[in-house]
This record gives sequence, C-alpha cells and structure tokens, in this order.
Amino acid sequence: MTTQTFPRMVAAGLAGCLAAGLAHRGYATLQSVGRHRGFTRHRVRCTSGNILNYHVREGLPGAPAIVLEAGLMSTSASWLLLADHLDPGLTVLIYDRAGYRASLRRCPEDYSLQESVDDLAQVIRDGVGEDTPVVLAGHSLGGYLVHRTAAMMPDRVRGVVLIDPTHPRELLHSRAQREGSRNVNLTMKLGPWSVVFGAGLLIDKKGLFAFAEGSPYYKTLRYEASTSSTWRAARREWDYSYAFMLDGGRPLDKLTVPVSVIAAEATVERTPEHRDLYEEYVASGTGGDIVTVPGSSHLSLIGGVDHVPATARAVTEALDAALSIKDPA
Repeated sequence: MTTQTFPRMVAAGLAGCLAAGLAHRGYATLQSVGRHRGFTRHRVRCTSGNILNYHVREGLPGAPAIVLEAGLMSTSASWLLLADHLDPGLTVLIYDRAGYRASLRRCPEDYSLQESVDDLAQVIRDGVGEDTPVVLAGHSLGGYLVHRTAAMMPDRVRGVVLIDPTHPRELLHSRAQREGSRNVNLTMKLGPWSVVFGAGLLIDKKGLFAFAEGSPYYKTLRYEASTSSTWRAARREWDYSYAFMLDGGRPLDKLTVPVSVIAAEATVERTPEHRDLYEEYVASGTGGDIVTVPGSSHLSLIGGVDHVPATARAVTEALDAALSIKDPA
C-alpha cells in the first residue's frame, strides 16, 4: 500500500458514509410528511406568519372534540397510537407546530412560547366548530402550552388534560431535573448539525424508541428522529424553554375549567418533587385529579402499547368529568 492509497481509502469511506447518511435523511424526511390514515389534513396560515398543518378525525355529529398537543421534538404522529384507543365517536384534532413535518415557520420574530400558544389557539378556531365542546390535552412541553392556551380561550375550552407535563419551575424545584437538563442541552446543541450531515443514520433509535416497540407507528417515529427539520424545530423550542425554566418561568394561569394530570410512574418515582408541581397544576383549575399509570415512562404514556390503553382510559375519564360540568356560558 502506497502512502497515498490509505488517505484515499479513508476519504472514500467517509464520502460513502456521508452519502448514505444524507440519503437516509432525505428518505426519512419524505416518510415523515405523509398523511395520517383516518384523518383529513388541513392547513391554516396563522397571524404569526406560520403555516401549520393539522389533522382531524371527525366524530359523530355534535360530539365533543379533543385537541392534542405534542411535546418537544414530537409531532402529530406521536398521538396516533393514543388516538386509536379513543372513542371513534369523539372528534380528534392533532397538529404539527411550526417547523415540524410539513408545518412551516414563517414568523419574522425570534421564537417564544407565546408564538406556539397563539398558533394553537388559531388552529382550534379554524378546525373546531364554535358550538363544539373542546378539551385540550398535551404531553410534556405540550402540556404547558395547552394550559396557557386554555387561559386565552375560556369561552371555548371546557377542560385540560396534562400528560406528564413540563412545569415552568421544574428546573428550580428539582435538582435531579436540572442536572438532567444539562445533558439535554448538550444534545440539542449538537443534534441539528449532526443530522444535517447525515448522522441521523447513526442515532441509536432502537434504544431511543424501545418504548414504542410493537406499535404500528414505530417506524414513523424513528424516521422523524432522522429529519433535520425535527431537530431544528426542537432546538429552537428548547433554547427558549431552557432559559425560561432556568429563570423560574412564570406563575401558572388560573383556569375556570378542570385540570387533570396523568403522570408516568417513572417520573414520580425518580423525581418525587414532581408530585408537588402536578398538584399545583390541578390547583390552577376548578377540579381534576392526578392519575399515575403503573409501569409507565414519560414517553411510553402516549407511545407504548402496554401503557397507552391506560392513558386513553384516564384521558376519557378526565374528558367526561370536564364535560359533565355545566358550561358557565
């Protein structure tokens, strides 16, 4: 082997890896923007400038609607398994925040959580009839977003269901949570650039998505972790949210509707302080309760075949309880 052969072999190998990674990224992007079976896709241009896709599974005439808000680095696809376990007579609306899947971020200003809150309110007004009772449900960061949205729309929202929600004071309230967030921060700094250059192929998605094994949406979730748009959107949201929580966030809004919390067993066992924060969420409303799903983790609550049925039952019970309260209007 000559002195020039080895560098050429290394260069060829790296080029091959890069080409494979970029091809995988492109294929993953194409796979992640398709339609959801059983849902009709709609598009709305928000006053923020963002152009969002939302998906509706129509229920029976006059049936209530549940609007589902995904967490950080998650899209409408994260709700598909749970939607399969909800009453088909119920209208279900899922959507993608700006930057995720085919939803476009065109807001000319720096990102803030209020941007996402305003966008969600506009999706609800566009996608749900004015006379339809609405309950909002959100997972992780999506839980905090729907709580703020409910405060903006007291005339439309009848109840709020928070699934292992992010709390604006959790990094100050829990030392373990604050230490863990540093690792997330590092991942978010490196991830978007790595995926742009095809490193999504190298992510240990088998371990990352072990919670979803056996789900019919397993491949969809894996593909979305390889798209640069998912990482860019998550990085934008994380940068703002991380600083927001380190600064203590802001007090929870007081709502005039019930607020229920569905907690992962792993969350309340590893960080018992979270129970206090969940109780604060419930106290922010006019009723509600905390339900813990046995054996569940933060992600398996909405994506794990073993735990989603219990989550769906808890969501249904919270929804029924909220709708049983006479509308003050």
